Amino acid sequence: MNQPTGESIWGNINTAFEIALNIYAIVAKDENGLEHEGIMVPKSKAKEVLSPKAMSMAEQDGDWLCYGEDTKDIPMYEMLQRRVAACKRMETKAIDMMAELRRDGKLSLTDYFGECAPPKQTENGADQLHQVRNGIYLVHSGGEDYFAVHESVADNFMSDVAEAFGRRDGEYLYYDLTTAAVPLFELRQIYGEVNDLVVSEDSLLSTLNSNFKLYVSYYNELVQEEAKIPPVEAPIGLFLQKQLDRAAQEPESRSREEPVAERSVP
Repeated sequence: MNQPTGESIWGNINTAFEIALNIYAIVAKDENGLEHEGIMVPKSKAKEVLSPKAMSMAEQDGDWLCYGEDTKDIPMYEMLQRRVAACKRMETKAIDMMAELRRDGKLSLTDYFGECAPPKQTENGADQLHQVRNGIYLVHSGGEDYFAVHESVADNFMSDVAEAFGRRDGEYLYYDLTTAAVPLFELRQIYGEVNDLVVSEDSLLSTLNSNFKLYVSYYNELVQEEAKIPPVEAPIGLFLQKQLDRAAQEPESRSREEPVAERSVP
C-alpha cells in the first residue's frame, strides 16, 4: 500500500512520510486552515507492527488506523520498543560471534594487536620468564612466582573485576599464584595454552569459591545457570603445577591452604 494521501479524518494531508515500516507520520490541514499531526497505519499491515491493544485504541478511517495528537505516542512507543529489542538481539549475536571467534582461535592476538613485548626483567637478569602465549607469561622473580598478563590481553579478554586483582607494573598485570585463579579462569575459556596450565579444575573452582566470593557472585550474576561457577569441595591453591611442586616440597606446611583475605574490587 502506498503512503496516505488526500483526505483524512483530520483534513487534507499535506505531508506524509514513513517513519518505520508501514507506519506513517502525517500533517493535515482542516477546513479552517488548522494543521493537525497524526500517525496512520494500513489495516492490512497493522498486526505486523502493532499490538492488539494499540490497534484497539486507533480511530478507523477506511483502510487506515489513525492516531491523533492525543494517541500518536502509542504506535511511536511500540515502534521504539521493537527497535530496542532488535538492537539487543544484534548485540547478543555480536557478543556470541566474538566468543565463538575467541574459542575457535580465529582471532589471533599477534596478528590483531601485534607482538606484545615480554615483561621487563630485573637489571641483573634474575627473572625467569616462561611464555605461555603472546602477552601471557609465568614469571619467577625475587623468589616468587607470578602469572603476568599484558594489558592488551587483559583489556580485550578479561573482565574489569579480574583486572582489579592484578598489580600493574608497566604494560603487565601481575598475579601471585593465589590471585592467578581469577585471570586463569577467564583466559582458559579462550586460550588452550592457558587451559593447559590448569592441572586441577576442581582446585581452581574451589579456590575461587573460598578466596574470591565477591568475584564468584559477580560472575554468576552475569551468566546463564549452566555457566555459573559451582561450589566444589577440593584442596585450594593446587590448580597449577608450580603449586603442586611447592606443596610436595613442604608436605607438612599444609594439606589444604587457608582462604586468604579477599581484596575488595570496584
